[in-house]
Amino acid sequence: MNEEIKRNQNVDAMSNNYDFSSLSSSKDEIDLFELFSIIVKSKKTILWMTLLFAIVAAGVCYLLPQKWTSTAVITSATDQQLQVLDKLSSELTVLGINIGIDSSYLLGTFEQSFDSADLREKYLINSDYFRLKMKENPIDKIQQRILIENIVNNNILSNSSLDKKDKENKHYNFYTLSYSAETPQDAYNLLQGYIDYVNAIVNKNVKIKIQRAVDIAKLNTDEQYRFDLLKAKNNLSVNIEKLKIAIAIANVAAVKTPVNGSGTFNDDDTFPITIGSYALNKKLESLQTIGDITTINADLLNRKLHLNQLNMLAIPKLTVMPFQYLQQASSSIKKNSPKSTFIVLLSVFMGLFCSVGYVLIRHFVKERKNQLAG
Repeated sequence: MNEEIKRNQNVDAMSNNYDFSSLSSSKDEIDLFELFSIIVKSKKTILWMTLLFAIVAAGVCYLLPQKWTSTAVITSATDQQLQVLDKLSSELTVLGINIGIDSSYLLGTFEQSFDSADLREKYLINSDYFRLKMKENPIDKIQQRILIENIVNNNILSNSSLDKKDKENKHYNFYTLSYSAETPQDAYNLLQGYIDYVNAIVNKNVKIKIQRAVDIAKLNTDEQYRFDLLKAKNNLSVNIEKLKIAIAIANVAAVKTPVNGSGTFNDDDTFPITIGSYALNKKLESLQTIGDITTINADLLNRKLHLNQLNMLAIPKLTVMPFQYLQQASSSIKKNSPKSTFIVLLSVFMGLFCSVGYVLIRHFVKERKNQLAG
């Protein structure tokens, strides 16, 4: 009990010796007016440092490689664009030829060709852009190979609307095509040039497909005609032999002229011996004098006409637009990198922050030295 009383007395004594209420808290407070005054007095220093940061950032943006992208959006060709193809398709359908080319086929073929790495490389290495680039900055074959693959895989892109989660629920398919380069003009020229290059290849493939369909039809019709002609000749030979047998029987039976009656001697509906050997001989002479068997066979004559029409068929020179533009390449060119405006603004804020910090630190260091000196 006595020990507890002593401890309480010691605490009271310490409280009397140290009066905390007399301490000032002003040293722990920040005088905002003083800070603002320091910043205003050093505004020139802050301005020059901020400006220096902005100039350095602008210089860096200028020195960094530029990248501009030209973009085009395409979709299926319209009926008006396919009128030339429709006219030819109708003419071929009359001859039994189905070319199987419609707007979906054309758009799909164009997109498949556009995505071909081989075609991209062939177009690139033969472009004025690439030749000038190699002339200005000669590099070895390994570096050239790396550059080509980088451009082919990263600078030439296509995206289908089917690959995206279409929030607008569009009821048609479209493709976004893009090409990137160091300048806006190069980006546009490369994209438009590659679109024209692929378009020419698609038209070439369309003509090959049509010609192949015609050639297959010619081959099939010719083979069928030859086969039917051979069958007709065989039938003629068989009929001649049957007729000879009928004549021999008629001669044995002494039937020279047609016999009226029940036709007791009739053993062949085609060449009845009841018409007499004289008539049968005349018929034999007629069959043996046939030079062109198609003249007595309507099916063969029609098939020959079909074959002649196919042989005279000439595929006209076609230029088909395999798509329609939703957005032309020239109307959408944007800068991808570097983001100059963003970099400069960020540098301005950094410069402002650093310069204010520098001014304040310099002031307090100077003030501290003065206090120590005093």
